Amino acid sequence: MSEDLTTYNQMPEFFHLEQSDHMEKPIEVQVTGEVPNWISGSLYRNGAGLYKVGPTAWNHFFDGFAILQRWSFSEGKVTFQASILDSGVYKKCAKHRRLVGRGIGSSFPDPCETIFGRLFNRFYPSRPPPSDNTNVNLMELGDRLFALTESLAVNEINPDTLTVKEKAIISEYLAIHLGTAHPHKLKDGTAIFYGTNMNYKKAYNFIAIPPHSNPSKSPFADAKVVATAPSRWKMNISYTHSFGMTENYFVQLEQPLAINIPRAMLNRPLGIKNADVVVPYEGESLDILLISRSTGERLPITYKAPEGVVFHFVNCYEESNHVVCDVCFSLKGGSAIQRVFFDSFLEDWKAGIESKFGYTRFVLPLFVDKAEEGKNLVTLPNTTATAFLEKNSENVVCVSPEYFEKNMMADLPSINYDYNGIKHRYAYTSTNISPFQHKLAKFDMVEKTVKTFEVSENYRPGEPVFLARPGATREDDGVILATIVAANSGAQSYLVVLDATSFKELARANLPSEKKMSFTFHGIFSDKKF
Repeated sequence: MSEDLTTYNQMPEFFHLEQSDHMEKPIEVQVTGEVPNWISGSLYRNGAGLYKVGPTAWNHFFDGFAILQRWSFSEGKVTFQASILDSGVYKKCAKHRRLVGRGIGSSFPDPCETIFGRLFNRFYPSRPPPSDNTNVNLMELGDRLFALTESLAVNEINPDTLTVKEKAIISEYLAIHLGTAHPHKLKDGTAIFYGTNMNYKKAYNFIAIPPHSNPSKSPFADAKVVATAPSRWKMNISYTHSFGMTENYFVQLEQPLAINIPRAMLNRPLGIKNADVVVPYEGESLDILLISRSTGERLPITYKAPEGVVFHFVNCYEESNHVVCDVCFSLKGGSAIQRVFFDSFLEDWKAGIESKFGYTRFVLPLFVDKAEEGKNLVTLPNTTATAFLEKNSENVVCVSPEYFEKNMMADLPSINYDYNGIKHRYAYTSTNISPFQHKLAKFDMVEKTVKTFEVSENYRPGEPVFLARPGATREDDGVILATIVAANSGAQSYLVVLDATSFKELARANLPSEKKMSFTFHGIFSDKKF
């Protein structure tokens, strides 16, 4: 692999953290405005943040080593800590003072491996251990905090030091080959996890992790598969980043962005990039599957949506014999993973092209018996989404979505989580790392209006996290916490506190100008005193 850093050096400031930026302890940061005194606890954030070790750098957005952030709030004061996660793969690279191993977009040889060993592993590869660079999200189980990615490794995190406490390998407990970084939590504390199996007959698996598991054991030791659905292809399994839930159904998207099984089996001996194992299939529909939470069986209706890609669900719920499915959808967006290679990212940036994910609603009628061809089966008011029975079919329904603010980038969504799986009115999104749009948004799904909070072009807004005010009786009674990261050197990154009702700024916590901050993908707020 070339050690030319020319492309990496052109990337925005938040890609340029160094190993020396690691923080062992939090610092108090300057607050402007007034942070409500009732905010007490910590916002934990996770994301790929360190891309360069020694003379080498990753060249794909999702390959960076995890940097965990903790923003702690107490009596209007705020502290900040950002630490490089001490995963096994990071410690190995730090030891060799260069990148070692395979990422999504590139690979670097192990300096301890002989030439014969490399040749042997190329043609007689053993299955490598899953990467423990858990750089996507965090989840709380009881009094335990875990960092997640889509590999089978899960790191339990010490919440005070932001270090790895214990590592679990999910495949030691469950027959799956990939996980998810977007589990759901039920009211009783049960976590619902998703896992992909490369056997097409049992491709999509929904897994219950019970609450209050023995702290000396992995939470996956007591996990069990509660529902399974097959893939519509034998040699391809849909790539799944997240999934939806209603009171009675799991919602699975079988999208035309799929893991190609032959490529996955041959990627090491043939030197295929991991990113090239996930293949877009032009002209294929995005199929929406509903799986019963009570029986574990798939509903015998296939909902065919236009060709497109979803990474993030907003929320799903049932209403009047329909399932409403709100997602961040990109029409014909199958190249999304390829376009975040650094060279492609810079090409698109200079050409004024962006991958457009927008707030989108699909409405799925639950009963299609005796449906008439040519008749819209969606009977809900206040939506333009449609569903028509496919010609000469009894159980295939072609659905077209309703788009909201179609020209506005909307990703990294969140809601008041008390409304997860039931009807919500409000949702909050970010324009992510778009070089052309720089705003947070609040969608009102009743009035069909949008409020925005805009930042300057030198900044990129992260995921908005909703935090309810104690005693709140309204869905949007609370605040939004969002990190705003500087794209240019010299600008101060900060965390903004917005009133969730008015979407106006209440306060911001400003980092010192010399302190660089990485862009984070996802996180959680915890009021626990770990």
